[in-house]
Amino acid sequence: MSTPDARHARWRREWLGVSALLALLALLLGAGSWTWRLDQAAYDTGLSLWSRPAPDDIVLVTIDEASLRQLGQWPWPRALHATVIQQINQAQPKAILLDLLLSEPSPDPEQDQVLAQAIQQSGKVVLPLSFEALPQHLVRELPPVPALRAPAHLAHADAELDVDGVLRWAALHAGIAPGRHPHMALALLQVAGEPMHASIQAQSAPASAATNPVWRRDDRVLVRYIGPPGTVKQVSFAAVLRGDVPANVFTGRYVLIGASAIGLGDWYQTPVSGLSQAMPAVEITANLLQMLRTGDWVRPVPPLVVGVVSAGLILGLMFAFIRLSPYQALLAALLSALGVALASCALLAAGVWFAPTAFLLTALLAYPVWSWRRLETTQDFLDAEILRLAATPEPPSPESPKQHVPRDQVERRIAAIQGANARLQQAQQLLVNTLEAMPEAVLVVDGRGQVRQANPQLGTLLNLADQDTLTGQSLDTLLARWMPTDAPRWTMLLERALAEERVIITEVHGPFDQHLLARIAPLPSAANQPPWLVLCLADITPIRLIEQQRDELLGFIAHDIRSPQASLISLVQLQHMTRAAMPAEEVLDHVDMLARSTLALCDELLQIMRAETHPIQQQPTNLAQVAEQALKEVDLQARVKDITMVKDWAPDWTPVLPLDQSLVRRALINLLNNAIKFSPQGSEVRLRMTPQEGFCVIAVIDRGPGIPPAELKKLFRRYERLESSTAARVTAGVGLGLVFIDTVARRHGGRVQVHSEPGQGSCFELWLPSPTPP
Repeated sequence: MSTPDARHARWRREWLGVSALLALLALLLGAGSWTWRLDQAAYDTGLSLWSRPAPDDIVLVTIDEASLRQLGQWPWPRALHATVIQQINQAQPKAILLDLLLSEPSPDPEQDQVLAQAIQQSGKVVLPLSFEALPQHLVRELPPVPALRAPAHLAHADAELDVDGVLRWAALHAGIAPGRHPHMALALLQVAGEPMHASIQAQSAPASAATNPVWRRDDRVLVRYIGPPGTVKQVSFAAVLRGDVPANVFTGRYVLIGASAIGLGDWYQTPVSGLSQAMPAVEITANLLQMLRTGDWVRPVPPLVVGVVSAGLILGLMFAFIRLSPYQALLAALLSALGVALASCALLAAGVWFAPTAFLLTALLAYPVWSWRRLETTQDFLDAEILRLAATPEPPSPESPKQHVPRDQVERRIAAIQGANARLQQAQQLLVNTLEAMPEAVLVVDGRGQVRQANPQLGTLLNLADQDTLTGQSLDTLLARWMPTDAPRWTMLLERALAEERVIITEVHGPFDQHLLARIAPLPSAANQPPWLVLCLADITPIRLIEQQRDELLGFIAHDIRSPQASLISLVQLQHMTRAAMPAEEVLDHVDMLARSTLALCDELLQIMRAETHPIQQQPTNLAQVAEQALKEVDLQARVKDITMVKDWAPDWTPVLPLDQSLVRRALINLLNNAIKFSPQGSEVRLRMTPQEGFCVIAVIDRGPGIPPAELKKLFRRYERLESSTAARVTAGVGLGLVFIDTVARRHGGRVQVHSEPGQGSCFELWLPSPTPP
């Protein structure tokens, strides 16, 4: 940040970070509906502001307090309800709802018969049913008594309350899965032969996999209430029974009979009820009926869309912040919050509900957060620049660059400090360019071992995720996993280099068998100035790996290939001796055996080198087919020794694994060849495949001499010699083959296990990971 452009770039990054966090917050609040309580309060307020005119063709016949005083204590004889239905039916209504739960039979069976006859004569009566909760989360339906069930149209009277106890949603269908019943309002439309408005799109519930009786709600809609309680036209039940209500009141209308007296029937809080006034269930049904007929409903915007839109608006507000003054930015935050709130109310009046709280909260939070981060950035910058000026000497012959004079007072202060710091930045930039141009990883440290400067090659070499935090770290902490061979701590090497005033060279061992060459050189310093040192790190891991491979190859040549070649020389010498000369056929047999032994050793070494260095080609492979191919390839060797090969896995089990087919097949052939080679004449070798804890395990079981437990751990070491005569005899010439098998297993993410007892045979298991349960 030595130039104004760099300073602006930092502020731009700060703005991007804060904007992204605030947008993410708005997205999470909106998409996750975390502000549902505030959104519901805003929805209730907005819905109360926009009332609708009362419908002309919906009439409520209410069982109110006056009816109770005139007709006596509840419940009334069901013959009274039959009389009212008959009177209303004479006026030819569209449909009649008797919103009473009649699941219990009347003490007088004739009362049920009278009511059933009135319902049957009308043919337009809808009766509600509900449900009862049972133990163990079970439910059962509560339909009307059988006498009333047959002639009536059944509908559910389930009310879905939100957490705050307010009824905002209605399920157009509900019932015990898989059966469903229409809502009473929808049933009235069906009885009247009037279709539901085509614009209404209900939210379907996800399919349920429950087998027990469960009450399931489906096709949910937001209820668009016409107005507060009492908006729908009402007449008293007693007045209808007396004949005081003219017949034309019911002609061609929907008639809903239900309780409105306090303490009688169901009452619910609604968004338009106010603080203390509830609405009877029969009037809620009338509101839903009017909404289904007219299509004047509320379409909720999906939460994810709310979150995305809120996040986009926040980004727009943050973009305005960088172009506005602090006062203008505050005004923009307040006005944007007010504008979204008003827009949400306007959309609600048009039948669309957009939850505004996610944006409102984030917008009101945006200004203080942005102001705080801007002040923090400014303070950090000033502190850093002042510290650099105090701790860094002035370079010779400085040149002052042309300064940018900003208008903002805070930026003007920063520019003044930058002008004084420009010469220091020039010298530091020269050091940075020099370090970046060096091919090795370089650190500049002080006498206490604190890192002052590092080039990008260090982060690449040491696999550091964040190189910006290197400055100020202790060298012992930074290189804690890379230990020098000549001292237990890095600071000791620094002290030695300063004390002896010479370059210290040492080798460093790191994680994953990494080798580095470190050179520590002290820098010349003036009197009364703290000492500085340069640490250079070069990766010599490839060199050490090549040396190791060279040593292994030399050891292999010295121990394994040398033996058959020495035998060939001895055979030639014997042939030159007349007395000890062998027949030509016998000589050729020996030469053939020794040559094949040498060729087999070279082939095994080549297989191991290819398995370790070449990338494996994993493809979905049928492991059972690979195993059968391996059995076919060794079948001839088994027949020569009269050995029975047993295939031990289910015929219908065909595990498919991501494998390098050629490597795995070669590993199985090696295992089977070893088993045949060391099994007695006429015995059997078993190839078994089983699933085990996320692996497919292939086991080769023989009846050979076995291997002592003390020698098992040496089997998979390259060029390792076994001490026991029996073990050495069993594994002679097979060491590299087992190393190849172990390499193939590790390259596939698996392992090899051996179970063996002397005299009982051996079991070699190849564990290959299975991505899916077998």
